[in-house]
Amino acid sequence: MSEELITQNKSGTHKITHHLILVMKSWIRDVQQDKRNILIAEALNYCVYHDFFKIKGYLITEKRLCLIVTTAYTTLQKALEVFAVELDKKIYVTEHHKEVKLIDTSYIFQKLFFSVPLYNPYIIKLITGKQIRLPYYEPNVVKLEKMIHDYNYCSAIDYRGAVGPVVVEIDKKQDYENI
Repeated sequence: MSEELITQNKSGTHKITHHLILVMKSWIRDVQQDKRNILIAEALNYCVYHDFFKIKGYLITEKRLCLIVTTAYTTLQKALEVFAVELDKKIYVTEHHKEVKLIDTSYIFQKLFFSVPLYNPYIIKLITGKQIRLPYYEPNVVKLEKMIHDYNYCSAIDYRGAVGPVVVEIDKKQDYENI
């Protein structure tokens, strides 16, 4: 589902870093992009505030959500299901959420997204505040850098010192140096 990097913090808790892309399914036709970005940001913040994961980097585009998250106290699948349920509540405000414990939460995640690993080292570096230095000119990388640098729904904002719409844990010593 995602590329993983396992580290151990000072307290001995193993933190697992996941790199993944969540591709949005047909529900995106029901919600305008600006509203969709806000709802996704709110659902991500819900997961951060309730300790399901810590966000190291994110990029919300028209059809995809690129995520770099660490989990320590729960599995990635459980955290993504909580994220999907929270997002579903915001999209479809209906009575069925009163009995959310009776609903298979993996079904809700599968209704909203499908997940693929994030392997693109340029995206990983840019959304975690790193610069890309190449010995040659690569127009696609320059275009990607400009898009991420100017985008409102991306963690690059936080790494530049501003406050973005999603709570990001900025790590001074990052685990992505070898990417």
